[in-house]
Amino acid sequence: MFNYTVTYDKFVELCYKLLDNIQKSGEQYRGILCPLRGGFYLSYFMSIHLKLPVHYIEISSYIEKEQGMFRVGIRPDLMKGKFLLCDDIYDSGNTIRKIHSMYPEADFDTICLVSKVKDAEVTFAYLVEKDRWVDFFWEIM
Repeated sequence: MFNYTVTYDKFVELCYKLLDNIQKSGEQYRGILCPLRGGFYLSYFMSIHLKLPVHYIEISSYIEKEQGMFRVGIRPDLMKGKFLLCDDIYDSGNTIRKIHSMYPEADFDTICLVSKVKDAEVTFAYLVEKDRWVDFFWEIM
């Protein structure tokens, strides 16, 4: 399996691409939902530029490079409204679907830095091949 590395410079480029898409859409959000750890840097970037509060959810299905069952830690109470869900990668879509199911009253627009699925129902900045492992700069520092 070949790795694809998102360097800091590439991360900034991808964030601005996503920010441009959001600003052009004209959507208004109550806040940002950030899945920890992967969504942290993108959520922080968007919160600064869009002046939105960030709500953190601790959710993971990976141990090392293996996907397993979901573990949920901290979980915010979200009220009705539109939120921007920011994650690092759309791999299988399981995390995004799980989060959506946890908040049936909330409406989400979801953005990801990288997607492994061309027709994902999220806005993503970069498409990689399904068989690539993606490393982000904050994981390999």
